[in-house]
Amino acid sequence: MSRTVSARISKEQHDKLRERCNRAGCTINDWLCASIDYLLTGSSDFDFGDEEPKETQAVKRLSENQNLVSEFRPHHDSHGNYYTYDENTKKWTCHLNMDNARITP
Repeated sequence: MSRTVSARISKEQHDKLRERCNRAGCTINDWLCASIDYLLTGSSDFDFGDEEPKETQAVKRLSENQNLVSEFRPHHDSHGNYYTYDENTKKWTCHLNMDNARITP
């Protein structure tokens, strides 16, 4: 036989809980029952919907890239050469400005 559990939570907590349940495709009751089971037993087959939607992940990555330390942002040097940094290879590329290039014998 089941028992009822009650808790008072803030509106913000309820909104976040409802959003997570919507992501997981379940009711708040289902989510809370699975959460309690997980806390008591340490395991659960329930999908809590922890993964964020791909759109949210993309926005976070874009935001993180915009907040890169200025030393990793593309920039010009005093000779007009343009430098870019590749996150994947962790290497800088220099795009030479041929207007200022001189060949000396």
